[in-house]
Amino acid sequence: MPWASITDTQVEDVFDAWQNLPDQERKAIEITLHDVDDVATEDGMRVIVEEADHHGVSLPDEFAQMQSRHDRAIWVCMQHPRIWDGAARFVQADRLSSGRYWVKRGNVPALDPRTDPAAQRELEIAMSAFYRDRQGRGHHRRVEHFDRGSGHNYFFVYLSDYADIRLDFDESGAFHRAPERRAFEVVFAYDRENGTLEMFVKGGKKVIGPLQQVFSQVVLGQRLAAEDSDRTPYQLDHLMDRGFPFATDPEDGIEEASLRCLRLSLLGRRRGRITLEPDPSKGEDIYDMLEQDLNRKRLPKSILHVTKATLHFKLNGNGRVRSLSFSVAYPNPCDLKSKREEQRLLGEKYLRRWKIDVA
Repeated sequence: MPWASITDTQVEDVFDAWQNLPDQERKAIEITLHDVDDVATEDGMRVIVEEADHHGVSLPDEFAQMQSRHDRAIWVCMQHPRIWDGAARFVQADRLSSGRYWVKRGNVPALDPRTDPAAQRELEIAMSAFYRDRQGRGHHRRVEHFDRGSGHNYFFVYLSDYADIRLDFDESGAFHRAPERRAFEVVFAYDRENGTLEMFVKGGKKVIGPLQQVFSQVVLGQRLAAEDSDRTPYQLDHLMDRGFPFATDPEDGIEEASLRCLRLSLLGRRRGRITLEPDPSKGEDIYDMLEQDLNRKRLPKSILHVTKATLHFKLNGNGRVRSLSFSVAYPNPCDLKSKREEQRLLGEKYLRRWKIDVA
């Protein structure tokens, strides 16, 4: 393609050339472009910069001057594949961390993890054996390790799923039914500094506990101690107290820390919940709403349980007012992983300070 002479609106020739590519080449590029689109977000740009810093790579001025996030994403993909591989995986993991299948536990030994090829092969074999024995799948396997820095190690485990039939056309245009064996994914995120293990896995308690043990024995060389069933990584009920002190350190530049949203459930009832989200621009107060709703419904705090809270920091840095909002849910989801590194560390500091993170 004569790229230098093609304008932004002259897409027909590009599209025709794309359509005429061999099928396998077009499929491979489609996969890459899907990853580019996933990374071409504000959070994706932050992850790219963090990965570049972690690998000691200084991104040139032209990176910041590019017209769009898609330009920057595909440039990194083409010019720095090592940075790209990690960034694409971490963006994916950050997206998973805000979903229902992401869980966290504390009381994990703070040890240097085994990340060498032999350890990865051992984890592959153990994960495959677990799923083959219990679910009859996972015969093929692959483990990829990425060091995210600051003591965070991610292990992406890919296992073969049950066979299925794919309806497809081959390169000659002939229609056929082909057997297909897709992969499913398990993600481990180990934080050595704080002694926590987070993971993405479907299947509930039947697989979460055993797979945490598998990871610890293979990667850390130790069995996990029993986790206190009455102690969960995030505890939020004390946020219902109007007098809760959101105390902060002056050097962190937090002008104000406040509670923006509370989601409540009734103990012993599986369905139904109350969500309180005041409008700050109208001077509404979440504790006024809390007391009014409780009085109206005749509900004492003793039978309520906070299942989600959104916290807001008003920050003052270099004379410029900024803000940070993040949500924490019971028992373990938190979206701080998707924030910039300095914001993530700031949020995690006060989750521990305020006894919300008790892992």
